Amino acid sequence: MTAFSITVLFLVVGGFVVFAVSLQLKEQARLAKLRKVVSLNNQSRQVRRFLDEMPPQYQPKDMRLWLFARMLKLYDQLLDLQPDTTLTRRRNHLAEEMEIFQSGKQKRRAKPMNDEVLIVEVKRLFDSFETFLTLAQRDKVIDSDLAYRYIQLMHFFKYKINADHYEYFARKDFLSGRIDKALELYKEALSQLSPLKDSPQAQSAILKLKDIIQELEEDLALQKAEEEISKEMANEKEELDDEWSKFIEDSDFKEKKRF
Repeated sequence: MTAFSITVLFLVVGGFVVFAVSLQLKEQARLAKLRKVVSLNNQSRQVRRFLDEMPPQYQPKDMRLWLFARMLKLYDQLLDLQPDTTLTRRRNHLAEEMEIFQSGKQKRRAKPMNDEVLIVEVKRLFDSFETFLTLAQRDKVIDSDLAYRYIQLMHFFKYKINADHYEYFARKDFLSGRIDKALELYKEALSQLSPLKDSPQAQSAILKLKDIIQELEEDLALQKAEEEISKEMANEKEELDDEWSKFIEDSDFKEKKRF
């Protein structure tokens, strides 16, 4: 084999290797892009679930706004990777939804915690959101202090949701006039927060329940006092009626005797 042939062979082999490596690098880049798109889509679906399924009473306004902002960033990253008219439309709708919420002054209506299955599902959302915050902090897409505050809130809400469950039924009993039963349930609601008695997040909820319990105890004491007074008045009336009856009987007897 001549030197020329060997040179040509090396060039052919070298060109093939370069071509193969180039294809491999392109495939790796394609797969990396695909994995990133899948990850971003999963995160955006997760954030949408937090926004839609986490009850309003467990979504402070600043936390909900952070979720909106995080989802917009995810949409922007997706659009950089693969421009899409449908995704652009979704992003615009989300931005409008965020603006309406941010400028709105009407308080979102709390969702009643009246079902144990619902409570289990919401607690799972709390756990999922904690994990999401931890990963967001690792990826430096949330301030560490803010992440810590939201994680502490989730910890508080895991107890608060149990208290809200008992408080819901306590209020129903109160409105139905069953004050003694309502008092019992409010006390149970307060006991659910006892592990957090030193937590700053729980103080307002604990004070609120203590005030309600005190008012109900005072109402029950007043109710019992009124019942005692009514009973005493009924007894006095009965005694007076008995005395009057005896007086009438004695009067009739004397009249008949004179007759």
